[in-house]
Amino acid sequence: MLVAPANSRSRANERSAKPYCKCWNKKTPVLWTQLRACTCGEDNDVSEWQWETPDRSSSWVVLSEDKKQVTFHPFYSSGTAAAKGDTPLIHNYHYYWEVKILTDTYGTDIMVGLGTDKVDTAESQFKFTSLLGQDEESYGLSYTGAVRHNAMVARDSVGFCRGSIVGVRVDMWRGTLEFYLNRKPLGISFYNLRRHRALYPMVCSTAAQSSMRLIYAASWRASLLVDAARVLASSPRGETTRLPPGLFYTFRDQFWLTLSSDGGDLDEEMEVEKEESPNSDAMKITKSMLNEVIPDQFMNGYYVDGVERDYRIVVWE
Repeated sequence: MLVAPANSRSRANERSAKPYCKCWNKKTPVLWTQLRACTCGEDNDVSEWQWETPDRSSSWVVLSEDKKQVTFHPFYSSGTAAAKGDTPLIHNYHYYWEVKILTDTYGTDIMVGLGTDKVDTAESQFKFTSLLGQDEESYGLSYTGAVRHNAMVARDSVGFCRGSIVGVRVDMWRGTLEFYLNRKPLGISFYNLRRHRALYPMVCSTAAQSSMRLIYAASWRASLLVDAARVLASSPRGETTRLPPGLFYTFRDQFWLTLSSDGGDLDEEMEVEKEESPNSDAMKITKSMLNEVIPDQFMNGYYVDGVERDYRIVVWE
C-alpha cells in the first residue's frame, strides 16, 4: 500500500483526530504544570502496573508521585525520550491498558505502544525519530495515525490528539496486538507476538512538555471466561444484558470493555427470564437478591481462594 508523505498525512489526521470528551475544545496550549483536571473516562480505578522510574541521570522524563503520569522534555527537547512499564507482559495472559493524552500533539512523533527490553532508548536520546516500531523489537501507534513495526508502516488510522484516550489490547495467548482510539477498536494490527519472551508497555515523544497519563491497566489469564467475553463482544448490541446474573456482573466489573455502551444503568435491577415450560414460571432476580444468594467471590472473580473455578448457571426453585 502506498503511504502518503508524512507531512500531508500529519495535517490530515490532526483535523480528524478527536478528544474523548468535550473538556478539550479549547485550542490554546496547556503547559504540563497547568494541566486541566479532566477525569472523563477514568471511572475504573484499576492500575496493575505503573511507569518505571527513569534513571537519575536522565532529565528528559518526569513521573508524577503515583507513577501514572509521564511528562517528556519538561524544559526543551533535543531528541526522543521514552518511558517503559514496570511489569512485563508474559505469555498466556490478556492485557488492556489506556493512556490519556494531556497536551497538544506536534513534532516528529508521539507514540503509544510496547516493546522488549532490547529497545535501545539511549541511542535515540539526541535524535528526533519514531522510536517505537523502528526495529523488530517494538510496536507503536503514532499521533499521525501510523502504526509502525520494524521500520514499516503497517496501517494508518485517524491518529490522536490532546484529550484522546489511546487503548492497547495485547493477547499473549494468541499473540495479537490491537489499538483502540477513544474506546473504539482499530482492528488487529500485528500477530506472532509470542515470539517475544516478554514485552513491556511503552510510550515515547519528541515534543517538549508533552504529557500523558495511564488511566487503566488490567490483565486476565487466558481462560474459557475470557474467550466467552470475546464472543459476546461480537454479539448483537444489547445481547449482553440477557446474560445470567453472575456472569453479567462479572463482565461488568472485569470485562467492561466488551459490554455495550448503550445498555442503560448497570446498577438498576435486572430481570432474568427462565425459559418458559409447562412446569415453570418466569422469575425475577434483583441485584439485592443476588448478593444474598451468590457469594461475592463468585460475582467478582474467576478465582476463588486461589483455585480456578467453573462458572455454572443455577436455577432456584
